[in-house]
Amino acid sequence: MNARNVLKSKKNKFQDIKTVKFLIIVLKLLYIIYTDQRGVFMNSIMIKLKNYKKELEAIEEELRKLPDGKLKKRRNFYYHVIEGKEIGITHNTKLIRQLCRKRYLQALKKRLDKNISIISRIVDKLDNTTYEGIINTLPASFQDLPSFHFHHSSIQPWLEKPYKENSHKGRKYETKRGILVRSKSELMIANLLEDYDIPYRYEDAITLDEQTKYPDFVIKHPFSGKTIIWEHFGALHQPGYEQEMNKKMELYLANGWISFETLIYTFEFDINTRRLKDLIENIILAD
Repeated sequence: MNARNVLKSKKNKFQDIKTVKFLIIVLKLLYIIYTDQRGVFMNSIMIKLKNYKKELEAIEEELRKLPDGKLKKRRNFYYHVIEGKEIGITHNTKLIRQLCRKRYLQALKKRLDKNISIISRIVDKLDNTTYEGIINTLPASFQDLPSFHFHHSSIQPWLEKPYKENSHKGRKYETKRGILVRSKSELMIANLLEDYDIPYRYEDAITLDEQTKYPDFVIKHPFSGKTIIWEHFGALHQPGYEQEMNKKMELYLANGWISFETLIYTFEFDINTRRLKDLIENIILAD
């Protein structure tokens, strides 16, 4: 066998090994996905994919601002390799750090590209199990029905059942469905929940460690019935408010509520329609 054939044979073996490794990863992920009865893994992997893409965009933006060339180190000396030349930069700490940062980002980018590629190839082969994905498979006569017709069987009794509310004093903003809330920001949240046909109670009393609390919104996932709390902290400028907010958050977390899974919290500075829709679509309706 001549040298060219030997190299070709080695290259094919290497490619075969890479293919087998990739297939093993895919099979493991598919096994986890299809044995995940609650869809928790699928939800987390979609969020992970979205976060990877955002991180990749940030890395590419930062790389564009870093110097051209690369760093080379021999013994205790540093060199800037650019356009085929090596320029000594041992005493240029700033440039050394920039080129080190560049090397780190390039390595991170390579891994992110790989992870995005793997996840995307798997996700592309999966059926769409979102509400829209399921409804679009039904006959047209079903697609025309309001979304609440398909809600979890526990939702309607929950909505109809009277509940202990916080005092109505100070409620002056009316939602599209006639519920009075306390602030314009809460009005934005409530109206969007109603636009998405997401069932909620405003300031419903819950008991945590024998303490009664009134979350701004107690929400039910429309199709699974899972309970989610949404707190809007809109008065951080008031004395003592931040301390009370921290106590409430500690109480939620100590009682098993999970940040941005079963517990959503927003602040006055991040209230805008795009942000609220993102929370609704990627957390409340993610399953």
